[in-house]
Amino acid sequence: MSRLRAVVPALLGVTLGSTLVLSAADAQPPTSSGSSVGSSGVSTAAVVHPRRAPMPPKSVWLAKVRKKLAGAKRELNAAAAAAKDPTKLAIVLDIDNTSIQSHYNWPKPVKPTRKVANHAAALGMHVFFVTGRTPSQIKNLDSILFDDGYRYDAIYPRPAGTRLAASKQANRAKIVKSGFTIVMDIGNRHTDLVGADTGIKHKLPSLGGRLS
Repeated sequence: MSRLRAVVPALLGVTLGSTLVLSAADAQPPTSSGSSVGSSGVSTAAVVHPRRAPMPPKSVWLAKVRKKLAGAKRELNAAAAAAKDPTKLAIVLDIDNTSIQSHYNWPKPVKPTRKVANHAAALGMHVFFVTGRTPSQIKNLDSILFDDGYRYDAIYPRPAGTRLAASKQANRAKIVKSGFTIVMDIGNRHTDLVGADTGIKHKLPSLGGRLS
């Protein structure tokens, strides 16, 4: 089935050149023990600097993604079977580190997510990307997703100056207002999944908030 893809609104801006990865907050350092004070009155206790835990290898992250999406195809099958018209159903996907490997292997697809998305399309459902990227941050993203093998209908970016969770809710509301029922929402941040019009929620790993 061919899809008429669109970016809502039209793409603007500069070429993607950097990965949108958020740093995790520093871990709390352990409490030092065995402190002593020298003759100068200055503490001789060792200074312990906070460290971030290392990122797991890509294989570990992808295994976690597969586990989170293990039942997604069955859920879509059930939704399609229960619907009078599956072509009025839709799923919503986040992009960075949900649909594309923005951290580990830009711009390669996250294959478990792609399988779910294309299964939905094969059932006659519509596939929409709702991203936290602004219009100035998504130039070429349409062609990247298409080249990555996704069958989808449109990309909804975040209006500049709009809070992330609010923009995602507003864009889902636009999809519903267009006549679709959202049956599934897949993202790796809680801001992808809060609010109305989410359907079944699949929260993918953010690795302690370090994946955007």
